[in-house]
Amino acid sequence: MKALIPRPVRSRKRRSAVPRLRVPPMKMSTVKLPRTKVPTMKSPKAKVPTAAPKPRATKASAKRTRSGSSPAGPRPSADRPPGRGTWRQFRYSGLAGTRSYRVYVPFGLRRTTRAPLLLALHGCAQNSVDFATSTRFNQLADQHGFVVVYPEQTPSHNPQRCWNWFRPSNQFRSQGEPAILAGIVRRVAADTGAWRIDPSRIYVTGLSAGGAMALVLAATYPEMFAAVGVHSAPPYRSASSPANAMLAMRGRTTAPPLNDVAPMPPMIVFQGTMDGTIDAGNTQRIADQWLATHAGQTGGGAVGKPRTRSSDPARPATSRSRRGYQVSRWSLPRGRSGLEVWLVAGLGHAWSGGSAGPSFSDPRGPRASTTMWRFFSKHRAVPVAAVSTSSKAG
Repeated sequence: MKALIPRPVRSRKRRSAVPRLRVPPMKMSTVKLPRTKVPTMKSPKAKVPTAAPKPRATKASAKRTRSGSSPAGPRPSADRPPGRGTWRQFRYSGLAGTRSYRVYVPFGLRRTTRAPLLLALHGCAQNSVDFATSTRFNQLADQHGFVVVYPEQTPSHNPQRCWNWFRPSNQFRSQGEPAILAGIVRRVAADTGAWRIDPSRIYVTGLSAGGAMALVLAATYPEMFAAVGVHSAPPYRSASSPANAMLAMRGRTTAPPLNDVAPMPPMIVFQGTMDGTIDAGNTQRIADQWLATHAGQTGGGAVGKPRTRSSDPARPATSRSRRGYQVSRWSLPRGRSGLEVWLVAGLGHAWSGGSAGPSFSDPRGPRASTTMWRFFSKHRAVPVAAVSTSSKAG
C-alpha cells in the first residue's frame, strides 16, 4: 500500500500538468498510426506516385475513347510500343480463319469523332509491336488523330511470321488471309462503342511480306481502301508457291496480266536501292501493274506521264543524315495524285526513316511513315458499309 501511495500523488501532479503535456503525445500518437501503416503499404505506396498520374491520364482518354470492353484490355505491358494513346488487343474469327490484332487509339480522340483507320501489316520476323515501334505510326496517330490496326501473323501459319502473299489461296477475294484482314477492318469499323471510324478514310500499308499483302488487298478489295502504301515488296501474284517466292522477290518472275482486276486505289511505294532481299526493279513492276489496272478501265491515256524529281543527300553526310532519293508521280484525272514511287539511295531492307534500334528500321530519311500519311490524307473512298456483305468470308 505504501508503494501505491506515491503513484497517485505523482499521477495527481501529472494530471494537473498532463492535460497540457498529453495533448502533444495524443497528436504524436495519431501521427504514428499512419507511420506504422506505411511500412505495410510500401509496395502500393511505391506504385502510387508513379501510377497516380497515369490513371488520371487514362481516365481522361477513357472518357474520350470509352468502349464496352473490359478496362483490363489496354493494360500496360513491357512490350507496349511508344505512344500516349490506348493499346488494345482483340481476336478475330471468321469463315476464312482466325487472327489476333491490336488497335491503337490515339491520345485525345473523342469517341464521337469520325477518325481515319490505318491497317498496318508487319514484315517477316516481326510482330505488331515491332512494327509499331519501328514505323512510329502511333506517334503520327497521336498527332493526326487516326486509329491504327495491327494484325498479327502467327508462327503456326508461317514459321517466320510472314504473311503468305505467295500462295494462290491468299491472292483472291473472299478467301484466305485477304478475307481475314478485310474482316478485321469491318469489325473495327463496326465497333462504335470505342471509336467512330470514317469508312471513306481507311488505308493499308505494310513492309516486305506485309507490303506484298497490302498489294493483294489493293487488288482484291479496292473499294475498301482509299489509298495503299507499299514498302519493299514484290508485285501482286508474282509468286505462286513458296518455291518461287524468293525468285519473285529478286524480280525473276513474271506476274500474270491483271485483266480481271479493278483499278487499284491510289498507291505510294517505297524501296531502297541497296535492298538485298527485294530487288529495286520491283518498284517498276508494281507501277506497271497499277497503271495496267487503270488503263483497262479508262482506255489508256487518263494517267499521264510521270513527273520525276531527285533530291541529293543532306549535307554534311553523317550516319543519321537524310539519304538521297528519287520520286516519280503519276496523276489521275482532274489532277488527283494517283501513284508515287520513292527510290531511296543506299537504303537496305528496312523502313525508311524509322526509329533507331529495332530490326528492319533505318533512322535516316526520308521518313516513309510521314510521307505515306501525307499521301493517304489526300484520298477518300466509297464507304465500307456499301460492300460489307459482298464477301462470304468476311
